[in-house]
Amino acid sequence: MSKAGRGIETPVALIIFNRPAVTAQVLGAIAEARPRRLFIIADGPREGHPTDAERCAETRQLLSSIDWDCQVTPHFSEINLGCKRRPETGLDWLFAQVPE
Repeated sequence: MSKAGRGIETPVALIIFNRPAVTAQVLGAIAEARPRRLFIIADGPREGHPTDAERCAETRQLLSSIDWDCQVTPHFSEINLGCKRRPETGLDWLFAQVPE
């Protein structure tokens, strides 16, 4: 953390899907570091999984709990790309915006 207590300067990326409890726990840990920039990479709900849409929405809603000075940049997929393709596309998007 910076001397002024303003948070870390290195951007942080968080990859989320449909696990609100785990995401809340991870956001709690991220809040301790208070990054100035937070990038959210979210996959969309899977077809044939009736609770996915609700759980993905609930997970994304947790971003509204960010209460420190932070630029939040979301990158949400409306369709499910899967646990291989979504991180790849999300990280490509992220590194097109920041060098580290």
